[in-house]
Amino acid sequence: MLAGIAAPLLLACKTNDPQAQPSASTRPRPRPAPPPAPGAGGACAETAANIEGPYYRAGVPERADLTDAGMPGVPLEIAGRVTTSDCTTALANVELDVWQANHSGHYDNDGSMPPGRVLLRGRLRTDADGRYRVKTIVPGRYLNGAQYRPAHVHVKLRAQGHALLTTQLYFPDDPFNEVDPFIHRSLVMAVERKDRLLLARYDFVLRPV
Repeated sequence: MLAGIAAPLLLACKTNDPQAQPSASTRPRPRPAPPPAPGAGGACAETAANIEGPYYRAGVPERADLTDAGMPGVPLEIAGRVTTSDCTTALANVELDVWQANHSGHYDNDGSMPPGRVLLRGRLRTDADGRYRVKTIVPGRYLNGAQYRPAHVHVKLRAQGHALLTTQLYFPDDPFNEVDPFIHRSLVMAVERKDRLLLARYDFVLRPV
Protein backbone atom coordinates (compact mmCIF):
# COMPACT_ATOMS: atom_id res chain seq x y z
CA MET A 1 0.00 0.00 0.00
CA LEU A 2 1.09 3.59 -0.44
CA ALA A 3 2.53 5.40 2.53
CA GLY A 4 -0.05 6.86 4.87
CA ILE A 5 -2.67 4.13 4.78
CA ALA A 6 -3.51 3.09 8.34
CA ALA A 7 -2.77 -0.50 9.37
CA PRO A 8 -5.47 -2.04 11.55
CA LEU A 9 -4.44 -4.29 14.40
CA LEU A 10 -4.92 -7.90 13.33
CA LEU A 11 -5.62 -10.13 16.31
CA ALA A 12 -3.13 -12.94 16.81
CA CYS A 13 -5.74 -15.68 17.04
CA LYS A 14 -4.49 -18.24 14.55
CA THR A 15 -5.70 -21.45 13.00
CA ASN A 16 -3.37 -24.43 13.28
CA ASP A 17 -4.85 -26.05 10.18
CA PRO A 18 -5.03 -23.46 7.37
CA GLN A 19 -6.47 -26.00 4.94
CA ALA A 20 -9.35 -27.02 7.22
CA GLN A 21 -12.92 -26.13 6.28
CA PRO A 22 -14.22 -23.04 8.12
CA SER A 23 -16.67 -23.53 10.95
CA ALA A 24 -20.24 -22.28 10.71
CA SER A 25 -19.34 -19.19 12.73
CA THR A 26 -16.51 -18.20 10.36
CA ARG A 27 -17.88 -19.46 7.04
CA PRO A 28 -17.94 -16.56 4.55
CA ARG A 29 -21.13 -15.12 3.12
CA PRO A 30 -21.00 -14.21 -0.59
CA ARG A 31 -20.83 -10.60 -1.70
CA PRO A 32 -20.77 -9.07 -5.23
CA ALA A 33 -17.66 -9.95 -7.21
CA PRO A 34 -15.05 -7.16 -7.36
CA PRO A 35 -13.53 -6.01 -10.70
CA PRO A 36 -10.94 -8.09 -12.63
CA ALA A 37 -7.26 -8.33 -11.74
CA PRO A 38 -4.87 -6.11 -13.75
CA GLY A 39 -1.64 -7.42 -12.18
CA ALA A 40 -2.61 -11.02 -12.83
CA GLY A 41 -3.17 -10.50 -16.54
CA GLY A 42 -6.08 -8.09 -16.98
CA ALA A 43 -6.15 -4.45 -18.16
CA CYS A 44 -3.12 -2.31 -17.36
CA ALA A 45 -3.43 -0.14 -14.22
CA GLU A 46 -1.22 1.04 -11.39
CA THR A 47 -1.05 -1.60 -8.67
CA ALA A 48 -3.47 -0.99 -5.83
CA ALA A 49 -2.17 -0.28 -2.34
CA ASN A 50 -3.25 -2.53 0.53
CA ILE A 51 -2.87 -2.53 4.31
CA GLU A 52 0.56 -3.05 5.86
CA GLY A 53 -0.73 -4.88 8.93
CA PRO A 54 1.05 -4.99 12.30
CA TYR A 55 3.86 -7.48 11.53
CA TYR A 56 6.22 -5.61 9.19
CA ARG A 57 9.94 -5.62 10.14
CA ALA A 58 12.51 -3.37 8.49
CA GLY A 59 16.06 -4.41 7.65
CA VAL A 60 15.46 -8.10 6.93
CA PRO A 61 18.04 -10.16 5.00
CA GLU A 62 18.48 -9.87 1.25
CA ARG A 63 17.30 -13.18 -0.17
CA ALA A 64 14.91 -14.45 -2.82
CA ASP A 65 14.36 -17.80 -1.07
CA LEU A 66 12.36 -17.16 2.10
CA THR A 67 12.18 -20.79 3.17
CA ASP A 68 14.21 -22.74 5.70
CA ALA A 69 15.30 -26.36 5.26
CA GLY A 70 12.50 -28.75 6.19
CA MET A 71 9.91 -26.00 6.51
CA PRO A 72 6.34 -27.41 6.35
CA GLY A 73 3.90 -26.01 3.83
CA VAL A 74 3.00 -26.08 0.15
CA PRO A 75 5.93 -24.77 -1.95
CA LEU A 76 5.15 -21.53 -3.78
CA GLU A 77 7.05 -19.47 -6.33
CA ILE A 78 5.88 -15.95 -7.15
CA ALA A 79 7.31 -14.33 -10.28
CA GLY A 80 6.55 -11.34 -12.44
CA ARG A 81 7.72 -7.99 -13.71
CA VAL A 82 7.75 -4.43 -12.38
CA THR A 83 7.05 -1.54 -14.76
CA THR A 84 6.31 2.15 -14.57
CA SER A 85 2.81 3.51 -15.20
CA ASP A 86 2.94 2.97 -19.00
CA CYS A 87 2.88 -0.76 -18.16
CA THR A 88 5.71 -1.30 -20.66
CA THR A 89 8.91 0.31 -19.39
CA ALA A 90 10.72 -2.13 -17.10
CA LEU A 91 12.05 -0.92 -13.76
CA ALA A 92 15.43 -2.42 -12.85
CA ASN A 93 16.83 -2.65 -9.32
CA VAL A 94 13.44 -2.25 -7.62
CA GLU A 95 13.54 -3.50 -4.03
CA LEU A 96 10.76 -5.91 -3.08
CA ASP A 97 10.42 -6.32 0.68
CA VAL A 98 8.36 -9.49 1.24
CA TRP A 99 6.87 -10.99 4.41
CA GLN A 100 4.12 -13.45 5.31
CA ALA A 101 2.70 -15.92 7.83
CA ASN A 102 3.83 -19.54 8.03
CA HIS A 103 1.63 -22.50 7.05
CA SER A 104 -0.17 -22.29 10.42
CA GLY A 105 -0.97 -18.59 10.09
CA HIS A 106 1.75 -17.30 12.45
CA TYR A 107 4.23 -14.47 11.86
CA ASP A 108 7.69 -14.57 13.42
CA ASN A 109 6.91 -11.48 15.53
CA ASP A 110 3.33 -12.21 16.67
CA GLY A 111 4.48 -13.65 20.00
CA SER A 112 4.26 -17.30 18.95
CA MET A 113 8.01 -17.75 18.29
CA PRO A 114 11.28 -16.93 20.06
CA PRO A 115 12.18 -13.21 19.81
CA GLY A 116 14.60 -12.28 17.04
CA ARG A 117 13.81 -15.16 14.73
CA VAL A 118 13.53 -14.16 11.06
CA LEU A 119 11.03 -16.36 9.26
CA LEU A 120 9.53 -16.01 5.78
CA ARG A 121 10.89 -12.52 5.21
CA GLY A 122 13.36 -11.16 2.71
CA ARG A 123 14.37 -8.37 0.36
CA LEU A 124 15.18 -8.92 -3.31
CA ARG A 125 15.65 -6.76 -6.41
CA THR A 126 14.42 -6.84 -9.97
CA ASP A 127 16.85 -7.61 -12.79
CA ALA A 128 17.61 -5.40 -15.82
CA ASP A 129 14.30 -6.44 -17.40
CA GLY A 130 12.29 -5.62 -14.27
CA ARG A 131 11.74 -9.29 -13.46
CA TYR A 132 11.67 -10.87 -10.01
CA ARG A 133 11.14 -14.33 -8.53
CA VAL A 134 10.64 -15.29 -4.89
CA LYS A 135 10.52 -18.78 -3.38
CA THR A 136 8.30 -19.32 -0.34
CA ILE A 137 5.32 -21.39 0.88
CA VAL A 138 1.57 -20.85 0.82
CA PRO A 139 0.74 -18.82 3.96
CA GLY A 140 -1.92 -20.02 6.39
CA ARG A 141 -5.05 -18.09 7.25
CA TYR A 142 -5.62 -16.47 10.63
CA LEU A 143 -8.48 -14.87 12.49
CA ASN A 144 -8.97 -11.11 12.40
CA GLY A 145 -11.55 -10.80 15.17
CA ALA A 146 -14.32 -13.28 14.31
CA GLN A 147 -13.43 -13.53 10.61
CA TYR A 148 -10.57 -15.33 8.88
CA ARG A 149 -8.42 -13.29 6.55
CA PRO A 150 -7.73 -14.96 3.19
CA ALA A 151 -4.20 -16.24 2.59
CA HIS A 152 -1.93 -13.38 1.49
CA VAL A 153 1.67 -12.29 0.97
CA HIS A 154 2.81 -8.77 1.92
CA VAL A 155 5.07 -6.74 -0.38
CA LYS A 156 6.65 -3.28 -0.24
CA LEU A 157 8.21 -1.95 -3.44
CA ARG A 158 10.80 0.82 -3.51
CA ALA A 159 11.95 2.25 -6.84
CA GLN A 160 13.85 5.43 -7.64
CA GLY A 161 11.54 8.12 -9.00
CA HIS A 162 8.40 6.22 -8.00
CA ALA A 163 6.04 6.26 -5.03
CA LEU A 164 6.52 3.66 -2.30
CA LEU A 165 3.95 0.90 -2.70
CA THR A 166 2.81 -1.30 0.17
CA THR A 167 0.35 -4.01 -0.81
CA GLN A 168 -0.71 -7.65 -0.45
CA LEU A 169 -1.05 -10.47 -2.96
CA TYR A 170 -3.95 -12.92 -2.72
CA PHE A 171 -4.86 -16.35 -4.07
CA PRO A 172 -7.76 -17.19 -6.40
CA ASP A 173 -10.59 -19.34 -5.03
CA ASP A 174 -9.84 -18.61 -1.38
CA PRO A 175 -13.30 -18.80 0.26
CA PHE A 176 -12.60 -15.71 2.35
CA ASN A 177 -11.76 -13.43 -0.61
CA GLU A 178 -15.43 -12.57 -0.99
CA VAL A 179 -15.90 -11.33 2.57
CA ASP A 180 -12.53 -9.82 3.45
CA PRO A 181 -12.82 -6.04 4.09
CA PHE A 182 -9.31 -5.29 2.78
CA ILE A 183 -8.87 -7.30 -0.44
CA HIS A 184 -8.86 -5.67 -3.86
CA ARG A 185 -9.59 -8.01 -6.75
CA SER A 186 -6.71 -6.57 -8.77
CA LEU A 187 -4.32 -8.03 -6.18
CA VAL A 188 -5.32 -11.66 -6.81
CA MET A 189 -2.47 -13.57 -8.45
CA ALA A 190 -2.70 -15.93 -11.39
CA VAL A 191 -1.82 -19.33 -9.94
CA GLU A 192 -1.24 -22.76 -11.46
CA ARG A 193 -0.15 -26.05 -9.93
CA LYS A 194 2.86 -28.04 -11.14
CA ASP A 195 2.92 -31.30 -9.19
CA ARG A 196 3.16 -30.16 -5.55
CA LEU A 197 4.51 -26.71 -6.44
CA LEU A 198 2.28 -23.66 -6.90
CA LEU A 199 3.46 -21.15 -9.51
CA ALA A 200 2.03 -17.65 -9.10
CA ARG A 201 2.33 -14.67 -11.43
CA TYR A 202 1.93 -11.00 -10.61
CA ASP A 203 3.13 -7.89 -12.48
CA PHE A 204 3.46 -4.67 -10.50
CA VAL A 205 2.90 -1.20 -12.00
CA LEU A 206 4.36 1.71 -10.02
CA ARG A 207 3.38 5.38 -10.00
CA PRO A 208 6.06 7.93 -10.93
CA VAL A 209 6.59 10.93 -8.65
